[in-house]
Amino acid sequence: MERSITVIPVQRVLRALTMTPNELREVVEQNVGTIPPLAEARRRAAQLREDIWGYTATVLADTPRLTARLRAGGVVDDKADDLRRLIDALARVRAALPLSRPATLARISHNCAGDPHYFDLNDAGQGSRLVLLAADLLDAPLPDTPAAERALLARVGIVADSLSQTVLLLNVGAKGDGPTDRALRLAREDQRPVHLTLHDLTAHPPTLDRAEPWLVVENPSVVHEALMRGIRTPIVCTSGTLTAVDHVLLGLAHTCGVPMEYSGDIDTGGMNIAAAMLRRYEVPSREMDDDTRRATWGAGVLSEGPPPVPALPGPACAPSTTNGTPNITGANNSGPVIFQEHPVVLDRLLGPDPGDPLSLPNSQSRDWHSSVPTCPSVQDGALTDPLS
Repeated sequence: MERSITVIPVQRVLRALTMTPNELREVVEQNVGTIPPLAEARRRAAQLREDIWGYTATVLADTPRLTARLRAGGVVDDKADDLRRLIDALARVRAALPLSRPATLARISHNCAGDPHYFDLNDAGQGSRLVLLAADLLDAPLPDTPAAERALLARVGIVADSLSQTVLLLNVGAKGDGPTDRALRLAREDQRPVHLTLHDLTAHPPTLDRAEPWLVVENPSVVHEALMRGIRTPIVCTSGTLTAVDHVLLGLAHTCGVPMEYSGDIDTGGMNIAAAMLRRYEVPSREMDDDTRRATWGAGVLSEGPPPVPALPGPACAPSTTNGTPNITGANNSGPVIFQEHPVVLDRLLGPDPGDPLSLPNSQSRDWHSSVPTCPSVQDGALTDPLS
């Protein structure tokens, strides 16, 4: 039998027992133990908040959006030291600006927070607060892409990492005279893939050749397959997401008027990126529609061998992941993922290869067409921007 609890206001208890508050406290503590001094705790918490926000208003006086964001997070007693460390680090950065010459984000983090990764531009770092600081100092709008964040920091002399991020290109032409243009032309002449860094694209932006349309793909394996098939058309790979280096390259291509199409896995992540490509750079998707789903579903098994080797049904038997989270179903959560590595998709993107050792077995197509789920359109606005 469940016990019910009746809540009685303290004042009624005091009147009924003819006790003072101190006498009631003594009786309760004799029976249930010491009662923590809540009023004192509240007083200390209020004083802590007053001290922290007063200090913040002094050391970050000209950063209204930053201080508003910090205040919105509140002060939690057991996290107060972390908050004070953040405010101290931001105050040291503010005091160091303007810099006599540009410095790396890692050095700023090290010198102002004691940790070169403290202001990293990811979920684990406090880089978003540093971006807010820069936006306030410049009275600039808040950036909405990783590339825009880095560009904003660069305006105050803080250079985020631009060497480790790369984008993979194959057969991309360039017409300028800079070092990045020359690297692209040489790679195209040798028909070899080339990785361009964010530094290449920002310090020496190429003048891209718009004579041939680009195929932008999600997975590096498609670029490798293009090499094996001897494909000569331009292919660019974003390696599964849109990072700062990808945004800079796509922005340059869009400005130069390079025609582009995007093709990714037919799953939640791939369709969301297709939506972002259309919205930001007017790039339509390719082989990410119902026709492609029907073709892969109807193509039969992926692999079969002589008994007792079991056949592998298609189109996909393994989940993909989006930001580390398993994504077992397709873009509309009602079917298996269609990976770009499927032979039907590769043949549609790159053209058929008579010598493909992993072509589909000569099995009869299954009558799956009537049960194929419908892919959501990237134009319908139902998909989300992974960078918003």
